[in-house]
Amino acid sequence: MEETFQGWELFVTRLAIGLVQGLALYALYSALDDKVWPASQGLLFAPLLLGCLFIPTVLISALGEMPLRIALLWSALALMVTAGFAAFDNWSSWPQDWAYSNGWRPHVVPSAKLFFFWGVGLFIAHALVLGGYADRRFMARYPTHFDTAWKLAVQLALAGLFVGVFWLLLWLGAGLFNLIKLDFFQRLIRHSWFAIPVTALAAAGALHLTDIRPAMVRGARTLLLTLLSWLLPLISLIVAGFVMSLPFTGLKTLWSIGHASALLLVAAAALIVLINAAHQDGEPEHLPPRILRLSGKIAAILPAPLSLIAAYALLLRVNQHGWSVERVMLAASIIAALGHAGGYAWAAVRPGTWLSPIKTWNFGMALLILAEIVALFTPIASPERIAVSNQMARLSDRRIALKEFDFHFLRWQGGRYGMEALQQLAAGKDADVAKKARDILSQQNAYSGLVPIPPVPAARFAVYPQGAKLPESFVHMDWNGRLWARPRCPASGTCDAILADLDGDGRPEILIAAGPAFMLQVFHQEADGAWKQAGNIFLPPRCDSVMEALRQGHFQAVPPASHWNDIELNGMRLHLRETDTPLEQPKCPT
Repeated sequence: MEETFQGWELFVTRLAIGLVQGLALYALYSALDDKVWPASQGLLFAPLLLGCLFIPTVLISALGEMPLRIALLWSALALMVTAGFAAFDNWSSWPQDWAYSNGWRPHVVPSAKLFFFWGVGLFIAHALVLGGYADRRFMARYPTHFDTAWKLAVQLALAGLFVGVFWLLLWLGAGLFNLIKLDFFQRLIRHSWFAIPVTALAAAGALHLTDIRPAMVRGARTLLLTLLSWLLPLISLIVAGFVMSLPFTGLKTLWSIGHASALLLVAAAALIVLINAAHQDGEPEHLPPRILRLSGKIAAILPAPLSLIAAYALLLRVNQHGWSVERVMLAASIIAALGHAGGYAWAAVRPGTWLSPIKTWNFGMALLILAEIVALFTPIASPERIAVSNQMARLSDRRIALKEFDFHFLRWQGGRYGMEALQQLAAGKDADVAKKARDILSQQNAYSGLVPIPPVPAARFAVYPQGAKLPESFVHMDWNGRLWARPRCPASGTCDAILADLDGDGRPEILIAAGPAFMLQVFHQEADGAWKQAGNIFLPPRCDSVMEALRQGHFQAVPPASHWNDIELNGMRLHLRETDTPLEQPKCPT
């Protein structure tokens, strides 16, 4: 008899998993914030971060459906795949990111597309595994897969809602205590060491509560599917009208819209979701009313023309401009859409039970989507690799003129492959091409040189301590290409500029305060003479005494454990942070 958790034992186990997840995420956040190991090693940090975000949820869900040993084996397999994807995603990205505080930093955070697509892929894989284990076969009965997938979706949605309401109540409590001049609760919930673990703990508790209340989840699912299914006639009418209008309007108007293919695919996906909402598990007792069955047959045919038009639009763009990262991702989406469209159209015209073939077809499409995700996030079909290789081939074959070649794409979308291509061009014999490639390689942000920024006049600064002057190198600093990192002085009036040595190198940093200050911008001079923003020091709101103490020099720089010294005044410490949003707002000293 394999060990299976039940009752309070299951509840405590899930809470423990949530707590460990929260503590691990806090540790990773702290390492990233302090720029220490493992946040200095992207090939380690990215898998740790993605694994800590996704795998505990998989394990919490699996413990309610499987014995402990099977749940651990499946979670371990999911962790290995997740780590592999994260490692390749990190390796294939541009190796360094530009941070205005201290120049180039190792790239360690997974890409947004990996977060999204692997989140979807892991959901599909988990639903298939749970359904297969329930029926003890690779392809479970369709009602089992349907029940498992929709139960999991509703659980995750309810857990997200629970966490949102949980935080609303915490902020409500902070507001109540603030009414009586007690701000300890507000300061508590602002601390990352509290916020991150308690959020993970709340999510784990919500997943458990929804799992042990199947009637509640089933009721919510039934209500949701019923509401969605009655939208099927509406979307069928809209899309059918659109398709029938195309012979009269032609396709040319579609090409004038840059996102036509994406919009067509969204419409196809909406049709597929609503068809499944009406079809449900396909059992005879759940057969929908006649109007929904008729709408479903029409809707099942419509994804085919939408997907074909999207594919044609993509083909035209690729022939005209070649492959890009977005077009490779779009091609994968079109393949999945065409696969669904073909099966659903066949189910619509086939005689027999209403749309019964989609039961088997949905399982096959789930496997196809998983296969596509595996290909996209491995060297098999890496969008960056394909796009950079295609663009370089177009340049080599002279299918594109040099003046039209997109160096910018290689730098900001090509990842490691784009970097290697630029290095190859920079080392080439064509002097103009080499110079352009070197300039692009040195870009610090995607908008470098695009927005002319004049220097801030010296007369706009009130400099402290009294009699001090701003360094000429700061006054004449060229801020072009770093719009976000220049002094944020208002269009009229003056800024306070306070000189203070915060790193003990004998040269003062410049602390800029604009208007009713709640934040100081801290600027540091690099070895090459350029000034860069090191970060921000957050001040107590509506606290004139702190600003006056800073102007008068009534403070001292106190060495902390990190690189930058703290400012200490009136028994309060102010910390430099590399963020525009404070984790906690300091309190005005009395």
